[in-house]
Amino acid sequence: MAITASTLATRDDETRNSKSTGPAGYDALAPADAARYLGVGYSTLKKWRSEGTGPRYAKIGGCILYRPRDLEAFLEAQLVS
Repeated sequence: MAITASTLATRDDETRNSKSTGPAGYDALAPADAARYLGVGYSTLKKWRSEGTGPRYAKIGGCILYRPRDLEAFLEAQLVS
């Protein structure tokens, strides 16, 4: 399935924090962007947050942000030998 502009921004809550730079230049991704980066659905990432099983994230003023290095660390931890 090809990713199009309409599939990237389908829900308001997914795109609420769609900037790729957080506060004061903090390099971070919004949840919708982080989900695309990991190749999972937005709802999967949201479920992982509620269960405490997903990648690390920051919550600043109600905004959830993911650092690229934390997403990479999460992917590395999922590798199976």
